Amino acid sequence: MTREISDSNPWGSLRKKLTHVFADAAGVDSDVMDKFLEVPPETALGDIACTIAFHLAKEQGRNPTVIATEIVKKLNAQAKDDPLLDRVESKGPYINLFVSHGALAELVIKAVQKRGVDFGNTEAFKGLRAMIESPAVNPSKPWHIGHTRNAVLGDTLGNILEAVGYSVLRIDYINDLGLQIAQLTWKLMKEGQKDTDQKYDHYLGHLYVDVQEVFEKDKKVEDEIREVTRDLEDLSSEASRVSGRMVTDCVSAQSQTAYRLGIYRDLQVWESTIAHSGFLDKAKEIMLGCDSVVRLEDGEKAGCIVAKLDTIEEFKDMKDPNKVLFRSDGTRTYSGADVAFQMWKFSIFEDPFQYEVFERQPNSCDVMRTTLDGERKDLGRFDIVLNVIGSAQAHPQRLIYSILDLLGFTRESENSHHIAYEFVGLEDVDFSGREGTWIGYSCDVVLDKAKELAREEVHQRNPDESDEFKDRVAESVGIGAVRYHLLNASPDRKITFRWETVLDFNGDAAPYLQYSLARAYRIMEKTIRDPPRNADLTLLSADVEYELVKAIAKFPEEILEVARSLKKDVWGTSFASNRITTFCYGLANLFSKFYDSSPVLKAEDDIRDARLSLVYAFAVTMENCLRILGIPIVDRM
Repeated sequence: MTREISDSNPWGSLRKKLTHVFADAAGVDSDVMDKFLEVPPETALGDIACTIAFHLAKEQGRNPTVIATEIVKKLNAQAKDDPLLDRVESKGPYINLFVSHGALAELVIKAVQKRGVDFGNTEAFKGLRAMIESPAVNPSKPWHIGHTRNAVLGDTLGNILEAVGYSVLRIDYINDLGLQIAQLTWKLMKEGQKDTDQKYDHYLGHLYVDVQEVFEKDKKVEDEIREVTRDLEDLSSEASRVSGRMVTDCVSAQSQTAYRLGIYRDLQVWESTIAHSGFLDKAKEIMLGCDSVVRLEDGEKAGCIVAKLDTIEEFKDMKDPNKVLFRSDGTRTYSGADVAFQMWKFSIFEDPFQYEVFERQPNSCDVMRTTLDGERKDLGRFDIVLNVIGSAQAHPQRLIYSILDLLGFTRESENSHHIAYEFVGLEDVDFSGREGTWIGYSCDVVLDKAKELAREEVHQRNPDESDEFKDRVAESVGIGAVRYHLLNASPDRKITFRWETVLDFNGDAAPYLQYSLARAYRIMEKTIRDPPRNADLTLLSADVEYELVKAIAKFPEEILEVARSLKKDVWGTSFASNRITTFCYGLANLFSKFYDSSPVLKAEDDIRDARLSLVYAFAVTMENCLRILGIPIVDRM
């Protein structure tokens, strides 16, 4: 069998090769065979197991054990001419194939050496473009740990899509209108901004709690704030001027939190530009061109523009299937605005926005924002749009995509994805900006606490190192611990925030992964940074070495599987972020077993060089895995 093994995806292409090998031996199509191949639960049962004999026994009316024996005979004949195939065995009707340890080690380690920082990246989705919206936190408070889960999920999703070939645009929605903004604007106009040492988003967050209490108790205050809400629609008003400065400063402050987590964006879409750019008029015109969207002439919804949902199976039994998109006074509902925004994301109508630089980010890239007085910019067209939003919004999101389909934009509807996630809460209460339950659990406070606890550990391990070293490593360890904790649970699971879980520096946590990489660095520092290029890698035949090699080989396929598994469900589109954390943790465990059982520097020359090459391959793979997860890399811990 001469089918080549790809250096960009060793395990994925090896599995395809073995699928064809099995198919030829069994006399079936490779697509059929693929359904009957699996990874055995124990390595003693081989690298690939095949159950095709059961299927053929039903078709041919023969004994499956006899069929398996015949297939094994053919496969072992092929194995003699293929260095990657060691042997094939049958256990009754089950067929188990064993790959040559040394041959796979040579193939995989050379692939890592060749691709380096690109190992793990593939081009399966090359040429496609994705837009991701995350985290869309109101510019009236700091991120709490629940917002952080949104941001980390969106960022990691972007990393994964880029790794499989997508071009990704990361956007954030900035709601600089509405009641929360009006409440804070009213307070600042009444009392002015006080001098404070607080980070500005924290200052506003505390102010918002105070204003909300007065708003709920004093009708006069409520009326005044409602007036400010109307004034915000007038760009020339004093309220709009105060609000504009306040929101800009708050978004900048929130961005500092994002940058600390290694999260960067390409574009901010501000609600005020949606309201004043003609954006909604363009969308409305297209909507009214559809038979399922009409302006009602009579009834309590007379004058409203509605979507007639009775043609959609999910909504046909509604008491009133007419969903209001625009009210009779011309104002939009949340549904109307969300449908229009999704239409803009897919370039269904001409982009009405202009753009300017909001700020330069620490990654040396500008983040742009929409404006009414800037430059035109062609964002291009996108193949998929992914909105990272809490799972409580599953029904509204399905409604948006259903209305897109009603409008005739079936492809856009099918390629609209709600990346749903459950919230992060305390033992007895969820986080609330209005009630101030986030206080003490803002992302900034959590990261500071994580750094503080990490520094104690770093100091114990490195008492003689400088304060600068301890602070730098502690910051990286703390950030890694928080990101990993938010990714390590399936997004559809609620996370109850507990310090002892987040900051567990042993076991299934980011510090363990960072430490495993630091151990590899220490081995390489004592020799040379790059591995020997002429090492005999076929010497890596021990089980502990082979299991590590096999895990490294599977890294690109693991990333691809996460991208392939973005499938729509009732509650949203599944995103298995925890698949990568699980892989990374397993990789670290395998390296630990190798480290404990296979001396590197004290081994004989040939074995030493081969094992050094394996250490290097592990280090590159772990580095690339941590980058996907957004976890900082540290040289020493």
